[in-house]
Amino acid sequence: GYPVLVRPSYVLGGRGMEIVYDETRLEAYIAESTEISPSRPVLVDRFLDDAIEIDVDALYDGEELYLGGVMEHI
Repeated sequence: GYPVLVRPSYVLGGRGMEIVYDETRLEAYIAESTEISPSRPVLVDRFLDDAIEIDVDALYDGEELYLGGVMEHI
């Protein structure tokens, strides 16, 4: 279902990210993205209303987990 969050798979961060509300715009976004980089796919995620985005930095050596930090995107 819609809305969905789309972005180029080769981009870090939020560049090129868009919230898409219908099939027509989704098709257009995919066409535009593949025109720029035909060999790289587009990521499509369900858009969650009232959600927060966080980054978790951690190291795991196979036995122990070391949590470096948790940061909320604003």
